[in-house]
Amino acid sequence: MKVKITLLAVFFSFFYGFAQEKPYMDFRMRNYSKKIDSIVVSEKSKMNIELDQLDKDFKEKKMSAEEKQKKRTDIALKYEQIINEKVDEQKTDLENATKELVKNSVLGNGKIFDNVEFSQNNALLSFKDSKQTKKELLKTLDMNVALGFINLTKSASSLAIGDKSSQMKPGKSTSAQIEFRYTGQFGALTSPVFYRFGLGYRGDTYVPAHSKVFSYDNDELFLTDFTSGNLKKSRFVNHYVVVPVDFVFVLNPKYIVENNEKMLDNSKGNLRISAGIYGGVRVASQNQIVYKNADNHRVNYKENIPGVADDFLFGGKLSFGFGAFNIYVQKDFTPIFNDFAKINNKYGFQIGLELLYINF
Repeated sequence: MKVKITLLAVFFSFFYGFAQEKPYMDFRMRNYSKKIDSIVVSEKSKMNIELDQLDKDFKEKKMSAEEKQKKRTDIALKYEQIINEKVDEQKTDLENATKELVKNSVLGNGKIFDNVEFSQNNALLSFKDSKQTKKELLKTLDMNVALGFINLTKSASSLAIGDKSSQMKPGKSTSAQIEFRYTGQFGALTSPVFYRFGLGYRGDTYVPAHSKVFSYDNDELFLTDFTSGNLKKSRFVNHYVVVPVDFVFVLNPKYIVENNEKMLDNSKGNLRISAGIYGGVRVASQNQIVYKNADNHRVNYKENIPGVADDFLFGGKLSFGFGAFNIYVQKDFTPIFNDFAKINNKYGFQIGLELLYINF
C-alpha cells in the first residue's frame, strides 16, 4: 500500500510542477471566447423573452402595429448596448492574453496540461473537460480510480463493515478499482438523470487479523499462526474484471441556453447521487507472505491459489458526490470465497473514495 500511495503522490507532484510553470495561454484565449459566447447567448435569451411577451400583447390587441414595431426596435437597441458594454469589459483580458500569446509564440514556448486542475487540500486530481460545447458535456468518456476499505460480512444483506467475526484487520484490507466508463443523458436535454456503464479492474486485498496467515492445504484455504520466522506482511489478493452499470441523479440541476436550446449545465459542480450494480469475473487469486527467516533474511512468498474463491462477482453500489469528490459504499451479493475456504465471513462490503477522475 505504501508503494501505491507513493506512486500516486509522485504522479500528482509531476503534473503539479508543470501546471505551476504554465501561463495557460491557450486556456485563457478559449476562456475569453467562451465568456463572449456566454454573454451573447444569455442576453439574446433575455431579449427573446421580452419579444415573445411583446408578440403576445400584440395578439391580445393591447397595442397597435406601430407601437409593436417601435418597442421591438427599442428592445433590440437596449440589448445591443448591454452586449457591447459587457464585451468591452472583457477587452483588457483579451489584450493581455494576446500580448502573452505573441510573446510565447516568439520565444517558442509550448503549451501542456492546459486542462489540469489540482486540489492542494486533498488527494483528489481532476481534469477539466476539453469539449467545446455544453451539449457535448452531456455525453462523456472517463476513467475513474477509486480506493476503499473492505471487510467480510456473514451474509449478502449484512452491512457490518466492522464485524469482529470477519477475521480481517480493520483499516488494512482494501479494494482498488480502475474503470473506463461512458456516461449519457437519459431523456431530454434538461433531464437530471444519466446512465453510465463501463469496463474495469478490481483488486481486493484481505489482511488477516491477529498476525494470522492464509494457508492452503488439501485444496482448502484456512487461517493459521505463522511459525516460519518474523512475520512482516500477510495478505490474500483477488483480481477481477468488472462491468459496472449505474444511474446518476443530479440533485441541484442548473440550466443554460446554448444555440437557442435549454439544457442541463453539466460543466458546473453538481450534487449527485448514483445507484447501480456490477458484475465481475475473477481472473486470479494469490496468497502473499513477507517475513524474515532464522538467518534474518527477508523472504517474499507468493502462491497462486485455485478453487477457493468464487469465479463470479455480483453486487450493488451507492455513491454521493460533488464535482470531482465522490464517496461510495459497495456490497457484494455473491460470496467472495466458496466452501473450500474455511473462514467465518465470505461477503465483501466496502466504503471508499474516488481518488482520480479523468474526463476524455
